[in-house]
Amino acid sequence: MGRFLRTCCLCTFIVFHLAACDDGNNSTSVQVQTPAVTVSAGEAAGEPTDESTRLQLVADTSILEQRIKDELTKRYERQKFSYYYRDANLSLPQMAAADSKGSSSQTLSAYSTTNLQEYGVDEGDLVKTDGTYLYLARGSHFIVLQAQPAAGSAVISDIELKAWITELYLGNGKVYIVTASNLSTKVLSSASDLAPPSTLSFPATRLYVYDVANPARPELTVRYDLPGALQGGRRINNTLYLVTNHRIDIPFPAYPWDFARYGTFEQKTYEQAIALARKENLRKIASLTLADMIPSYSHTSFSGATAGITQTTTAVDYGDIYCPTPGNGTDLAIIYSIDTLQESDAVSSSAIFTAWGTLYMSAESLYLASSNNWAWITPIADSGQELANPEPSTALHKFTISGPEQKPVYRGSGKVPGWLNNQFSLGEYNGYLRVGTTRGGWWGEQISNRLTIFAEQDRQLDEIGKIDNIAPGERIYSIRFDGDRAYMVTFRQTDPLFTLDLSNPAEPKIAGEIHVNGFSTYIHLIGENNNFLLTIGRSADSLGRVTGNKLQLFDVTNFAAPALVDDFELGAGWSSALYDHHAFLYYQPLSLLAIPTSEYSGTDFSYRSGLRLFSIDPVNGFGDRGSIRTSTIATPYGSYSDNVDRAVIINNNIYAIATESVTVAELDPLQVLKTVELPRIYRDYMIY
Repeated sequence: MGRFLRTCCLCTFIVFHLAACDDGNNSTSVQVQTPAVTVSAGEAAGEPTDESTRLQLVADTSILEQRIKDELTKRYERQKFSYYYRDANLSLPQMAAADSKGSSSQTLSAYSTTNLQEYGVDEGDLVKTDGTYLYLARGSHFIVLQAQPAAGSAVISDIELKAWITELYLGNGKVYIVTASNLSTKVLSSASDLAPPSTLSFPATRLYVYDVANPARPELTVRYDLPGALQGGRRINNTLYLVTNHRIDIPFPAYPWDFARYGTFEQKTYEQAIALARKENLRKIASLTLADMIPSYSHTSFSGATAGITQTTTAVDYGDIYCPTPGNGTDLAIIYSIDTLQESDAVSSSAIFTAWGTLYMSAESLYLASSNNWAWITPIADSGQELANPEPSTALHKFTISGPEQKPVYRGSGKVPGWLNNQFSLGEYNGYLRVGTTRGGWWGEQISNRLTIFAEQDRQLDEIGKIDNIAPGERIYSIRFDGDRAYMVTFRQTDPLFTLDLSNPAEPKIAGEIHVNGFSTYIHLIGENNNFLLTIGRSADSLGRVTGNKLQLFDVTNFAAPALVDDFELGAGWSSALYDHHAFLYYQPLSLLAIPTSEYSGTDFSYRSGLRLFSIDPVNGFGDRGSIRTSTIATPYGSYSDNVDRAVIINNNIYAIATESVTVAELDPLQVLKTVELPRIYRDYMIY
């Protein structure tokens, strides 16, 4: 026997209509023109028997409503509780009859730009520049720093948004800031009629649009409050694409402790409370309408610091919601297309029921990929089925993009065995999707790797070519697609770099390989015709034991025989560029590489951070250009070196951007000109 604890194995997110609380902060492709398949009432009556990943439009909104309710019902029927208890009796109050529903790649310019996966597809980052100013996201602060002239660098604007900034974009004289926020609404919080309304918080994504015609006084013009957490974003020309993941649920689900008072009790009595909670949740689900379950977003225009009227709109039209054939789960991925040239609300959207996953975007298409480690991708026949260890697989969903005047249009889906390493595991060329995955059971049995090529045919992504069983016993650590070529790095003891010939999509093949110690975590394409690979990764000994970090330069001019030109041991420590390509800066006009580094000294027990610079030469390899050390941050608990995570080059100056400072240096000769202090961001504040 033990004490009863309020614990539950199910994390719940809340269905809502987005009535945000305003804080007043001014703070040659393969194409098929066939429409998506629809589901009639008769087709929806039975359970599907296959695991097709094809998505379907539901012809009748009542069927869509029932599908969502069925998935919610599955969740709460299988809900389990863990608890401790001790001897005594527990009284059970009567279940209330009242319902508790919620309310309604870098260009040749005079300055560096964000390191991109695909040319012309901008990615959100923590810093953007127009060559004169730096626009920074530091914690919850949107900061404008005058960067030129370098010696006069200074913060000229600092806006506290009171929510963590995840990324920002720059274009058309505006800065687009995306924050992870919690919004709230009033709902009835209990099964009891007598319970007062309670404030319900839920995850949401906010988009702020600032006019920076006067960078010293950014002017907030528009704010969007979008339901769900940000899954990813991209910008192409004047269109911003944001994907959020919103979990549909009932507000304030019932739990056993809602029907049981604290104290001591028998297990049988507690089980009765569990049954009452389950019954109440199923009753709440039955009372929901489609309008209750599909969320809304809001759009607010600003004039100066004054907010105008907030308009609330359903986040996605019911006729633009696509359902997987198995129908499992209530995670709704909403794809927003926002015309950044429109001052008024200019949002188009589509949505699919799919688990959280990876976003990849080319200039023509948007792909969402999610692994079946989420239970609703692989259907569950019943809660008592035999446990198994199936091979992981990844569902792929394709949307075409044609600007803000149209919604992102669903084109087809497919499935590939294995799991992705990151967004670079996906690449589109000439209408074909190429995917690199690592295969094997969940516990690593019979691990190997695979390259699969898909074509869009008859509303599906069909496999038309593959290379299977690449590097058995190893997994993918990095991959990069380049037109009809690709590069893959796997690792266990040594690092095989494979060159892959994809010129014939139906018959892709391994063209060549080279083995070196260690492994690369990121591959950057440089040189004429991208004939050189600049990589960063981990060094290792002959037994595969990681010993530190290193850079490598490969010559792939002879595609069948890639050659190592040079490598550079960075030593122990860490670099954010290992797993964040936005921290990796290669500036082609100067053949200069800049990467953040950090290390802990066992001699004086100090933490040091800075920016290391290298010249890159196709013949001579790496030239060490020196380091820029950041300033020391003093706290009541000691001092430490400010952590660098980004770098920007403007003319002959480089800016090492750290958490609370920007160090400005001249490149030739390398010398620090100035250190600009930024606002302290690691402090307690309420997320609004």
